Amino acid sequence: YEELKDAWKQEAELLRESIEKWEKPKGLLYAASLKTAGLVRYMPVQRSLTGIRFRDESKGDKTSTVATSGCAIIVAKFLERYFDCDKAMKISRLAEMAVEFGYRGYKKQEDGTWRKMGMNHLWFDKFVPRFFGLKSQRISDINQIMSALDEKIVPVLLVRNSVYKQNPENTDSHFVCVLGMDQHGYHLYDPEIPELTRCEFERIHNAIRLGWIFSK
Repeated sequence: YEELKDAWKQEAELLRESIEKWEKPKGLLYAASLKTAGLVRYMPVQRSLTGIRFRDESKGDKTSTVATSGCAIIVAKFLERYFDCDKAMKISRLAEMAVEFGYRGYKKQEDGTWRKMGMNHLWFDKFVPRFFGLKSQRISDINQIMSALDEKIVPVLLVRNSVYKQNPENTDSHFVCVLGMDQHGYHLYDPEIPELTRCEFERIHNAIRLGWIFSK
């Protein structure tokens, strides 16, 4: 596992280097299809899912729901629908499995209490691809996003909210999917927004922590 973590660290460094060398595309357009745009509109907005628990109460977490903390769960459901996977799972069941199998992150403190953390990244490295019969590859070069869009496969990004949401006090991170791009920026599926949204290249590049390419 330590070797794997070292490999992931190296990939993250390569990704950052590729962003520094990246040049804005000229005349390229990868628009999301009408079918994909319709799929985004069909997805539930994250804030509406207050009734779906996403917590391990044995660790003192009595409040977390998919609405507050479950963007990774909703993105997994989106991938299931986008790739028309054989398994069709309710968001509530995905949330239950994420907690059951330890993908919901917690960290034990010195006083014995548990602090809520983000989603364990193995959710997208391991669980989602294996469970839905998909392929997952970590992004090590920003140009892989453009190649993925050309192939109609899906980049999933983990972005810093302080940059992405332009709120320096927000120390959390957020998962989004890249579904298209034009000369002004990327077209995203954001579980918090009810339709495709555009975000400028620079803001996404500065916000990226890591990412994956999903294919079938």
